[in-house]
Amino acid sequence: MSDTDNQNSGSSKFTKHEHSKLSLSRDGPPVSDLWNDGLICAFEYVRGNPRKPNARQLYPTRMSKPFNHTLSRSNGNNAPDMDEPIKSKPVFDRKWVPIGWSRISELVQKVQADNSWTEQQMDLSEEEDDYTVADVAAPYWERPVGPTWWCHVVAGHPSVETWLGNAQWLHPAIRTALRDESRLISDRMKHLLYEVPVRVAGGLLFELLGQSVGDPLHEEEDIPIVLRCWQAQNFLVSAMHVKGTTNNLNVLGVTEVLELLLAGGSQAPRSVHEVIAHLTCRLSRWDDRLFRKYVFGEADEIELKFVNRRNYEDLNLLSIILNQEIKRLATQVIRVKWSLHAREEIIFELIQHLRGNVTRYILEDIKKSTRVMLEEQEAVRGRLFTIQDVMQSTVRAWLQDRSLRVTHNLGIFGGCGLVLSIFTGLFGINVDGIPGAENTPYAFGLFTGLLFVLGAMLIGIGMLYLGLQNPISEEKVKVRKLELQQLVSMFQHDAEHHAKVREGVTRHGGTLNSSGNLSDADYILIH
Repeated sequence: MSDTDNQNSGSSKFTKHEHSKLSLSRDGPPVSDLWNDGLICAFEYVRGNPRKPNARQLYPTRMSKPFNHTLSRSNGNNAPDMDEPIKSKPVFDRKWVPIGWSRISELVQKVQADNSWTEQQMDLSEEEDDYTVADVAAPYWERPVGPTWWCHVVAGHPSVETWLGNAQWLHPAIRTALRDESRLISDRMKHLLYEVPVRVAGGLLFELLGQSVGDPLHEEEDIPIVLRCWQAQNFLVSAMHVKGTTNNLNVLGVTEVLELLLAGGSQAPRSVHEVIAHLTCRLSRWDDRLFRKYVFGEADEIELKFVNRRNYEDLNLLSIILNQEIKRLATQVIRVKWSLHAREEIIFELIQHLRGNVTRYILEDIKKSTRVMLEEQEAVRGRLFTIQDVMQSTVRAWLQDRSLRVTHNLGIFGGCGLVLSIFTGLFGINVDGIPGAENTPYAFGLFTGLLFVLGAMLIGIGMLYLGLQNPISEEKVKVRKLELQQLVSMFQHDAEHHAKVREGVTRHGGTLNSSGNLSDADYILIH
């Protein structure tokens, strides 16, 4: 039995590992029995059961123009009856069917049969919006003919390396580009710092950017991924390159496209170009969600930490912590900006090369959302600089307040020293003449020692409370970071559980205590 014989409606969840198995039907085999040896997923767009034609096809509308009487006289017996139904061709449903390596081998053999494709006749009645005269007149290697299928593999897997290495139906340069992500697609990469789609060897070679979402419960990080894709005629081959090490590959954008193909229906893609558009859309959407949560959302956390500082907070410690976070976040925001610019260029080139109204609509929508993300990125950068400026001005005002306090205290110490100097001057004239100091040769030395001890005590107290302080230790920084992170976690917990935003707040701006009376108000009520 071939791979396409036992395919039915699919399930709605997919991961790379075989322990999370997808079942094509309740009693059918799991998808992981087909998708193994480096094959993440593969689909073929096949013809299903015939549909019943609708009433508009059976009973056409009457002609708006008068019937040609000359034709009716010459062919009176063959004149069409407007009330009789017209025999139309059967309309077939199409659906995406999961396939395995054996069916892919058969499809590859059809890709090699170029001479037979030139003799095939194309039927433009089913997809009139997607095919044009230029498509029909194009050379055989550029025609949208042959089986429609998509194969998605993991680059670096031994089976995939062998399959791509022996793929004689691919140009040697294309085989190398799919296996090695470090190879440049074109010379534009040297100037733009990112790859853009190029038309080469009768097909379209491009790459899409995405992320493998890590599990926060297991402290897994998000890993960037790159999809190197080759599209020619009616097939698409994509190789996923993981830019890191992870135990659980979870590319949600690809998973959603997989679920869409398994579910079928009117929303399913009808061509390989629409599959590319959906892949680009879903990968971009998940990138935007992750950027908003983990990059743009950290600006809110920094602002929250700064606003909720303590009344007598050591602002030097707080400024060190927040400056470190702002520096790290500013670097991430710049990387996000580069990624968005790369996506914008990729989308622009895909719009030029891909066909179909649905494809263009999806890509145009991604282009608009990318511009919105760029505007949000600029707003986040502005907020970071604003927070840094406000924090520096707050620290500067705090230092000025401390300077005034130290100056005030030093004035007090200066007054005490003045009294002490007067005391020393008065009694230092004739120390031996102090009452009770007769025949005391050590009176001067004793008095001098007492002054030195008193001076040392004053200097020590001043240095302890008003002088230089020890530098802030790393332990204090870590402890304060944990406290600030706990504050952010509490805030996120309230937001996730839809807590009241203005809980316990009256119309006059005061807060209510347990007894229902106003508290923390800066005014009193006069009855």
